[in-house]
Amino acid sequence: MRPTLLNRILQFLAVVLFGLAPVCLAQGAVPVSLPVINSISLTGTNLLLTASVPPGFDRVILEGRPAMDVPWEIMGSIDIEGQDTTMGISFGRPAADSYFFRLKARAKEGEPLLSSEMQYVAIPSLANNLRDGKAAFHFKGVVDGSDKIVITRDGALWHHVNWDWPAGPVDINGTQWNSREKNYLTTKGPLKFLPETFSLEDARLEVVAGRDVIALERAKDALVVYLDDTQSGAAEYEFTVLFSPALPKRSKPAARARLKIAGEIDGSDRLRITAREAVWEHKTYQYPSRISLNGIPWDVREAKVMKNEGESRFLPERTDFSKARVVARSGRDVATAWAENDSLWVQFADNPNGSDYYELEIALGE
Repeated sequence: MRPTLLNRILQFLAVVLFGLAPVCLAQGAVPVSLPVINSISLTGTNLLLTASVPPGFDRVILEGRPAMDVPWEIMGSIDIEGQDTTMGISFGRPAADSYFFRLKARAKEGEPLLSSEMQYVAIPSLANNLRDGKAAFHFKGVVDGSDKIVITRDGALWHHVNWDWPAGPVDINGTQWNSREKNYLTTKGPLKFLPETFSLEDARLEVVAGRDVIALERAKDALVVYLDDTQSGAAEYEFTVLFSPALPKRSKPAARARLKIAGEIDGSDRLRITAREAVWEHKTYQYPSRISLNGIPWDVREAKVMKNEGESRFLPERTDFSKARVVARSGRDVATAWAENDSLWVQFADNPNGSDYYELEIALGE
């Protein structure tokens, strides 16, 4: 969450009275001098862990445990040459449905350094949780800040981005998921997390609760869910992503276009674009400024609607929205887009203090 006025006053007094440097209240940042687990993925009967280790260490030890109240066990080690290293560690998939991992980096002198923990959880395939013939990914939990869930056919990877982690475990299809900074959710049994019989492309979001941003984005062989609570404090979020049965792909001629959206964002904003117009909806904190669509300036405070005609035409006629993809973006938090057959939804959310300049480029019909 963003700091309250009291937090800001205490920060200021610490600087003035005690000469202390301002403290960043954002949670989840990992110092560059620590080893970091980047991801966990499923490869057959093994798990593949990728990690980054800073220079100065000669050995990296992988430790694991099935629960938070039991001792850590050594699962393997790798000797390195003291350089800044990115590595992959493959090991047998644990028999337990839940497992915690961490890295211990050792040097010849000095104390070893520990990475933050990453949890692996195995649940039944989404194909076992059907609703009207669609595979369902149901989420319920408290969100405070910004988080991202990347769903693939093999599993779901949680990335925490800003402020506090969710207060306690979140619920995924009835299974408790202790979402720390990064965690991996996969399936138990022979079925994939999302079998090929269901489409990653044809997904639908149903929001049950959430006071700010819940957004989907199509990526290569993945679906990304963005959660961003820009307001103070935490709030309950609940949603379901429904994956339809896969259908034969039909090719059709499409008008190709690129749409570049840029502006200064402070809080959360949403934009709906059709062939006729663009409509801006401001949600939290300060109004955005310096907004442009394909280089056309737009004062969204003065006019919330920009017609796609005349001097304000930002897209060609008969643009195909159904295959929209984000191809480039910049900005410190969420900038994402989701396409429907006749419209495009764009969402921005800037959770850290102050504002930041965002740029989002979307390919249409490609």
